[in-house]
Amino acid sequence: MLPTLVVSKSRAVCAKLVPIPSEKRYDIELKTGATASEMKQAEAGTYRKGDVVHTVNGQEHVNSIASIRGDYTTEVNGKKVKKNRLRLWDNSDIAYREDDIFNERLYAIQWIKELPEGESGRAPTEFRGVTAADIERENVVLSSVKRHLAEWQRNGWVPDTRIEPGDKTDEPIRTRGWTHWHHLFNPRQLLTCALFRKYSDARLAFGVTQVLNMNCRLSRYDNSEGGASATKGAFDNQALNTLYNYGCRGLTFCAPLVSTKFKSSPVSTPYALVNRPASEFNANADIFVTDPPYGDAVKYEEILEFFIAWFRKNPPPEFANWTWDSRRELAVKGEDHDFRLSMVAAYKRMAEGMPDNGIQILMFTHQDGNIWADMANIVWASGLRVTAAWYLVTETDSALREGSYVKGTILLVLRKRLGAKRTNQTDLAYELEEEVAEQIKRLTGMNDSVAADSKRAKDGNLFEDADLQMAGYAAALKVLTKYSIIDGKDMAQEALRPRVSGQKTLVEGLIDFATDTANKMLVPLGLDESVWHDLEPAERFYLKMLEQESHGLNKLDNYQNFAKAFAVRFQRLDGK
Repeated sequence: MLPTLVVSKSRAVCAKLVPIPSEKRYDIELKTGATASEMKQAEAGTYRKGDVVHTVNGQEHVNSIASIRGDYTTEVNGKKVKKNRLRLWDNSDIAYREDDIFNERLYAIQWIKELPEGESGRAPTEFRGVTAADIERENVVLSSVKRHLAEWQRNGWVPDTRIEPGDKTDEPIRTRGWTHWHHLFNPRQLLTCALFRKYSDARLAFGVTQVLNMNCRLSRYDNSEGGASATKGAFDNQALNTLYNYGCRGLTFCAPLVSTKFKSSPVSTPYALVNRPASEFNANADIFVTDPPYGDAVKYEEILEFFIAWFRKNPPPEFANWTWDSRRELAVKGEDHDFRLSMVAAYKRMAEGMPDNGIQILMFTHQDGNIWADMANIVWASGLRVTAAWYLVTETDSALREGSYVKGTILLVLRKRLGAKRTNQTDLAYELEEEVAEQIKRLTGMNDSVAADSKRAKDGNLFEDADLQMAGYAAALKVLTKYSIIDGKDMAQEALRPRVSGQKTLVEGLIDFATDTANKMLVPLGLDESVWHDLEPAERFYLKMLEQESHGLNKLDNYQNFAKAFAVRFQRLDGK
């Protein structure tokens, strides 16, 4: 099951499936110096959109992963639960067994050539297929890890911790049957990581975490044009996604991750490192910088356990007194009314700990208007207001990010809300429209400056339409939160009211108005602005998507995001 047969675009290497009819299996050979047409053909592997696809004697066979895995639904304690026929691994497992539904095999090796004597620089590399000698070496590694696993686990050099069920942690259990954190590493990776843990000191601990991230069964292999032909981080997308092909780094490619010298701050001042919930913070400060949970977009409390498992038994001395547990029960979760209450408790405590001229910097990124409405309520209930919003480009284009996604993060500057300013919805509408327009013009102006710069134009826009929509949310918060009373309602009290299902709150209505104002400014290139403003939402959606498709953005999530933005009902042709 290979998503692609391309091994390296930059070196023109691809894999070729060679059928062995007598054994009803395929061998895998490498083709080096492949032609452009061969590389193009190799892009489509045998795994396609949840199916395994291959051709035997001219007949195409399609089998779904769900059927291979034996997916089924059962009822547990009155709730429907998805299960399958995969064997659940035990603590002693480090590799698949012969009778397992899934298995894995080595099919390509990148070899580093020695530089000629006297020469320096990066050593040339080449890809080769797998030989019997290679398999023998892998078997030696497998035997060694089996022999030492129990010892390594006792000493804390390899984890023995179970993967606790959760939204993200269920993924490796459900899709592979992996039940312990060390199952996310193959034997060679376990050997490498165990040796680093055994012989590295506290100074290298952070580097070891980079080895874990870059050298596990979740590490994506970069076969792109101009790519480094090396593995990428498992947490490129902040999840625990299992892969059908992955890269394994040898010691030569792991060592630089550990020995990297990280820059230190030139500022020398006394500091204290405190590990405590923000709602219990009991010191005073002039400036607070926070990066709160984004409506549960990222389950930090779950994915953090990937690293905790490796360090909890044998942590660096500086962190020996830490509680090596993710403390899931303490995590602020962005799902319901409790999310707002937990966030308010944190931000209100920090507001109490800063002077009247103090500031808080809140980093926030989300495309859901309801989450931004929650953030407005949190700011109100904490006695704060948004006084400025700065937009920073923090993301680059990636194969993992397709469709309409944000490239930046908004830095909201919060100050204490002193006094009790009043307003009404009519006056707010004018203010919102002006502030949103100003924000959009600022970002589009930056895009125009990049387009005019011949050296930077090739990199595309700094900000996409999704960023402009998010800027509308930030502008709305800046206008809304400076008022304590709107239409005679105390917004600090309104902010704490539980949301009623199906009922839109005043804040949500105003956020929607700001979003609509931003969307009116997303005029497709070449269309007169006055015509755009006169169009119905469905008409704007249609023309906007034509423009998106002209740029090659035709993924499903792109249509869904813009349908939501333009308040257009979206339905797939298959009725789902």
